Amino acid sequence: MMIDWGIPEAQQADIIAAQGHLIDKAKIAAGIPRFMPVNLLKRKLAAYRAAGISTANGGLFTELTLKQGTYNEMLSEMAELGFDSVEVSENLEPLSASEKTNAVRHAKENYGLTVLGEVGRKEGEMTDDEIMADVETYLNAGASSVYLEAAEIFDGETAREALIRKLSDTFPAEALIFELPVNILPGITDAMKHKMASKMVSTLGTEVNLANVEHYEVYLLECLRRGLGGDTNHPEGAFRLAGIGG
Repeated sequence: MMIDWGIPEAQQADIIAAQGHLIDKAKIAAGIPRFMPVNLLKRKLAAYRAAGISTANGGLFTELTLKQGTYNEMLSEMAELGFDSVEVSENLEPLSASEKTNAVRHAKENYGLTVLGEVGRKEGEMTDDEIMADVETYLNAGASSVYLEAAEIFDGETAREALIRKLSDTFPAEALIFELPVNILPGITDAMKHKMASKMVSTLGTEVNLANVEHYEVYLLECLRRGLGGDTNHPEGAFRLAGIGG
């Protein structure tokens, strides 16, 4: 998933032309869709759809509407604008299992939107059992896949490896999308983020689903997946298969 912080329309066209074939999803992040001119937003969403790239909003804005009681209005506007998916998260405001289930089913059944659940908090830490239960709740409710909040999966450059493996062993690979931390956060650099992505590929394999990829990281991530990232750690990568390193 590539994150879109309001990429200008001409630049978006260049990104799609250059690397759209490597992008599955695009998230118009945070509350940005609310401030973008409506016609521009519609054109951006249509351009992504024409390229076969699924679009979604950011879960924090969904949390706000759930708290305000304006969730239905948001879904209606999203469907009219041309979004493909809605993200339902609880980064800041915990939701009960029934609230999550109702939010997922309402979006799917009444507006035909695909739902992406997100598990994890921006602050504090959930237990492994809590995270496992939340993923199961979202999938049972009908979410197509579930994002794992980066703040839960990574502590600095350290990953919760036991939890990551437990999730991978329990749920289908296509149902899990692991977020990378965004580099607007204090202390997060491109180099750290690339190291984390490398760790996820080495742990879960080449096809692991990763989110919050910046547009300038798309090709770098593909090189990393193919073992062409400048190191020989990838056991199925091009360098190792050619007999380099090991």
